[in-house]
Amino acid sequence: MGIIDKVTALLPARGGRSDRAGAAFDALELRDDLDRWVQHFFAEPWGPDLARFPGMSVPEVRETENELIVQVEVPGLDRADLDLEIGRNGLTIRGEHREEKQDRREEGVVSETRFGQFVETVPLPPGLDVDRAEARVERGVLTVTFPKTDSKAGTRRIPVKTS
Repeated sequence: MGIIDKVTALLPARGGRSDRAGAAFDALELRDDLDRWVQHFFAEPWGPDLARFPGMSVPEVRETENELIVQVEVPGLDRADLDLEIGRNGLTIRGEHREEKQDRREEGVVSETRFGQFVETVPLPPGLDVDRAEARVERGVLTVTFPKTDSKAGTRRIPVKTS
């Protein structure tokens, strides 16, 4: 059933379903279809290649006793293509890659340029020593390691004095 049929079936003047339970079910089904369409649109507004860098994974965050590790797959990128920044919102990872390819066809040489970019922000918990963070790219995987500190970042004790 197409979207027009669903909307038409909900209109009382058009004769659609006469029972209220069936109309309510159709309304819920229509809402679910619209929700899926909107989610798909915002996840990939200009197509799958521009929504997320091709081959890039969602950042994985894991914690050990002494450090926090953020890993993300960034195939085809090297250290010159990546920019890391620590701000109020956490770790921001920016990547950009341009690939030029020439293809010989019957019509002659055809040049194609592909450009991909992404920005991903990973929230960081307090208690990390961001000044000693280390990052490396190896075999298409970016790994950023944050050592933990003994005290909570941004907190300190205030002694209470008597007057």
